[in-house]
Amino acid sequence: MVSSPFSEPQLEFEPKAANQECVEACRNSNWYEKLIDAVGGAGRGQLYLVFVTSFSGIFFGAQCISSVFLAATPDHWCHVAPLDSLGASHDLRNGSVPWEGGWKGQQSKYSSCLYYDRNWTGLVEEGLQEDDLPLLPTDGVPTLACQEWEYDHSTYETTAVEEWNLVCEDKYRMSLIQSTYMAGVLTGALVLSELSDKFGRRTISLISSVGFVISSIAIAFVTHYSLFLTFRFLVAAFGSGFFLPNFVILMETVGPEGRTIMGMLYQCFFSVGFMLLPIIAYFVNEWRALELCISVPSVLLLLNYWFLPESPRWLMTSGRSEEALTILRQVAKTNGCTMPPQAELDKIISNIEKERKGNWREKEPNLHQKLINFFRSTITLLSTKNMRRRCLIIFFAWFVVSMVYYGLTFSGGNINASPYLLVFLSGLVEIPSYFLVCWTLKKFGRRLNLCVLFLVCGTACLLILAVPKDMVWLNTTLATVGKFFNSAAFGVAYIYSAELVPTGVRNIAVGTSSVCARIGSALAPFIVDLLGTLHYAVPSTVFGLLSLAAGLLALLLPETGHSNLPESVEEVEQLPR
Repeated sequence: MVSSPFSEPQLEFEPKAANQECVEACRNSNWYEKLIDAVGGAGRGQLYLVFVTSFSGIFFGAQCISSVFLAATPDHWCHVAPLDSLGASHDLRNGSVPWEGGWKGQQSKYSSCLYYDRNWTGLVEEGLQEDDLPLLPTDGVPTLACQEWEYDHSTYETTAVEEWNLVCEDKYRMSLIQSTYMAGVLTGALVLSELSDKFGRRTISLISSVGFVISSIAIAFVTHYSLFLTFRFLVAAFGSGFFLPNFVILMETVGPEGRTIMGMLYQCFFSVGFMLLPIIAYFVNEWRALELCISVPSVLLLLNYWFLPESPRWLMTSGRSEEALTILRQVAKTNGCTMPPQAELDKIISNIEKERKGNWREKEPNLHQKLINFFRSTITLLSTKNMRRRCLIIFFAWFVVSMVYYGLTFSGGNINASPYLLVFLSGLVEIPSYFLVCWTLKKFGRRLNLCVLFLVCGTACLLILAVPKDMVWLNTTLATVGKFFNSAAFGVAYIYSAELVPTGVRNIAVGTSSVCARIGSALAPFIVDLLGTLHYAVPSTVFGLLSLAAGLLALLLPETGHSNLPESVEEVEQLPR
């Protein structure tokens, strides 16, 4: 009988047989999977854990994209101080600020960074009136770069860009806001995830939650740009510090049959944070108040002290088997299953202890050995023909998919789309895209999926070049379609990268892929902000071309959906590709 992926699994098993399998599994180093199967691998207990672990994703998701509104760039123009004494019944830019533009598909507008170099103080003293401004000659009049700016407050009351004048020559400093955030995500993933292996997933998650709450609230009170970047970096690092360990806790408590659907449910909460942010920002358009609105509720993360369990797998591998069994007993009770008898559990624990003391403790590498192993593994990834091809292609795929993921979300200003609507739709389309992947991976495999998803995303991005900027709804639709297929490609790339490489270097391969993704996401705001000033469709064209390249390169990869995971480099090299 086939049931809905959301329905409660019907777990029918004979306790005695299951218990015997657990003992046998321990002897074969598969003890934990069988133990999870005995207590119920995808029941109500795991659904409860999905909510407890995934709830944090709402806050992390909102912060990841919050710079769209916190650091939005409103329309701006030079503030010519001597003209302040004139009335405001007319637009004082008419005659004081040059008119520029004229690119194909772009409307002309007042300059954002220049004003006419005239003796404005002398003209005002001579009786210049606001009605005279449009009559002043402009041909041959030199211009100067703005020293002060005025900002349009029709959409945003205040933003960080306005507060620190992150415009014109300093526009790159605005792009740095999101880039440093992505650097924080990478730092948290590398440092805090490593610490979670040593001190426990729950411990690092709780510490990171405290840091996340404090640093996110602190952002609303900073008065210097450098502090703003620093606390945003910390928010990202701490957010990564609880989002990744929480995911590991979930995956280490769920059986193989439930990992796909529950992993997708975990990601959905991140998308919910995406969708909630523009709704809040629509009503709260002052950047400090907005930061408080999305940060103060994250205090709820501190409740995990009472509700978030430690990973039973980590507890067992750390010699704390009784604590692990206490958690598993609760899972079994919630799922309506029965733990193996105590005598068999004692045998399991005894075997675990022997294996842990004989293998894990004595062979745990020190820091020097870890560094050597890291570089040795990295060299291994690129040392042979098939491995080199596989790794370079999947690294490029991660780089592109992450760049496009954030680039399309930030591109609302370039295509005149409402940032509120575009960000909301970006989060909304992620949810069905995740579940689409669950079906298409089984139906069409990894290689064809990755290729087609990238090609459709790239085509949607390139079509923006052929659409006039004033056709906002069509451009918004194309950007949303691109984001849908890009999000699906992200899910495929994550699975694919783990299946392409042998066991000994799988962790370093996925970790290096993640580094490439963070580099891509860090570059995305520079492409959107700086290249977008050349032409509204330049960023989307860059995203489209890179997506097409990634899709075509995917055809050079082998299909891994129905084959065993490789165990050695030699095994990979014996394959056709």
